[in-house]
Amino acid sequence: MEANRDLQSAIFATETGKQLSEYHIKLLQKQNIRTVEEFVQANKLHKILALSIDTTEEIKREILDLCVRRIKLNSIYKSKPINYSTGIEELDNLLDAIGQPLRPGRVWELVGENDVGKTELLHTLAASFVCKQEDNQQVLFVDTNLDFDSERLDEILREKQLNEEAIDNYLDRINVIKACSAEALLAALKELLQQLESSKGSFSRIKLILIDSLTSCYILYRSNYERNKGRSFLTELTMVIRKLAVEHGIAFIIGNATFGLDEESADDDEEPLCHTGALNPEDFNYLGDYWSSVCTLILSLELAEDSGKENSLRVLKVLKNSCGIEEGSCWLRLTDAGII
Repeated sequence: MEANRDLQSAIFATETGKQLSEYHIKLLQKQNIRTVEEFVQANKLHKILALSIDTTEEIKREILDLCVRRIKLNSIYKSKPINYSTGIEELDNLLDAIGQPLRPGRVWELVGENDVGKTELLHTLAASFVCKQEDNQQVLFVDTNLDFDSERLDEILREKQLNEEAIDNYLDRINVIKACSAEALLAALKELLQQLESSKGSFSRIKLILIDSLTSCYILYRSNYERNKGRSFLTELTMVIRKLAVEHGIAFIIGNATFGLDEESADDDEEPLCHTGALNPEDFNYLGDYWSSVCTLILSLELAEDSGKENSLRVLKVLKNSCGIEEGSCWLRLTDAGII
């Protein structure tokens, strides 16, 4: 009964959910949908409630937004939070300055044009994280672009002047899975969640998940025809990510590509994933409203001004920060030891 009340109060607390009545709640109960999680993950919810797809998806999104606000409030009053080092001094200084150091449960987004170095930065973060953290904490690298390079990772670790035993140990702590579709990505994260909840498997020490990149999984859902399927995917993905982050203390850094007009499809039925020109927080909603509230920090990796891609200098900018200062940047450089 308590679960029923929680779901009912969550629905009626949303602007769109206020349209529902006690009758709709009873319809949900008849389908054994009794918790917020079951409601968000339910398929064909619009048929159960005799509502439009847009209305049911909007209620799901508003419920997730409500959950985020509660999570943020709890995190503010959490005593002595654990901070992780990224292993990149300039980046750690920037994160401290904007009031959002890397911690358990953080969900960040890293955006930038193709070939700017996002994958290289994620490789560097994976290597640096396992080197800096104690207790054999692990990284999960989700490769959606088939770009993961174990040899490059080995090179980055060797540049740290480590011995063979240490390198082998750190490489063992970086788990890699390939997920070239939305379905594969969801399945992989659900499998991890299931193993963590049942205390089975060897993934209990995973504390950082790097996804490279979500754009590759979502790009097939850009058309108007597939839009509702895309919203459903993002809603379900959001729920899984938040459970892993909040309940299991896993930090996420999710890569996403940006595109110029020359890279966009000219099909009128497709929505552009991004905009050209100066980057600003309002423009960073390429995956729609269903993604806008997921990440508390959006960082943009860009080439140094007036430089070609062969130049090693990069600038990392803060585009959105819901936990502190929303402006800031730091300079990074592409080297044999990764991006530092």
